[in-house]
Amino acid sequence: MLTSCADKNKYPIDDQPMSGYMLDEDMYTAMVDKFMKAYADNDMESAKDIFSEDAVYYVNDVSLSVSELMTAFSEGHTYYNDIAHSDVYTATMYYNDGNIYTNVWYNWRGVLKSNGEALSLKGYAWFKWEDGKAIEAYNAFDPTAYNAAIAIE
Repeated sequence: MLTSCADKNKYPIDDQPMSGYMLDEDMYTAMVDKFMKAYADNDMESAKDIFSEDAVYYVNDVSLSVSELMTAFSEGHTYYNDIAHSDVYTATMYYNDGNIYTNVWYNWRGVLKSNGEALSLKGYAWFKWEDGKAIEAYNAFDPTAYNAAIAIE
C-alpha cells in the first residue's frame, strides 16, 4: 500500500491567526491541573505562582485580582465539604498569532455542610499565558444552585 505525504495530516493546516495546534500535555495544562488541585485541596496559595502579579481572573464576568481569587475560592470550603472535580479535560491551544490559551472543562461537586446534600455543576475556564504565567483567566458556570444552597446557611 502506498500513501502520499498529503495523507500525514487529516485536516488542512493554515496560517490564519486563529489557527494553530493543541496539546493536552504541556507545561500550561500542568499548571491548570495544579490550580484545580489547589482549589479542591483548599490550598490556593500553592497555585499562586502560576499567575502574573497583575493577572485578572473573571468568574462569570466579575473581575478579581489574584489575591481576591484566592480568598473567594477558599471561602467556598466554608460551606462545602469534599469539593472535587471530575470529567476534567484540559488542553492548550497555541495560536498562530502567538497567543496561548489553556481550556479546561470540568464537573464540580461539593457536599453542603449544613445538610449533607451533594451539589454538582458543570464548568469551563480558560487561562491566557504570557512569559510562562497566566495573565488573564475566565471561569464560567451557572452559580444559581451554588449560591442558593449557601444562602440557606
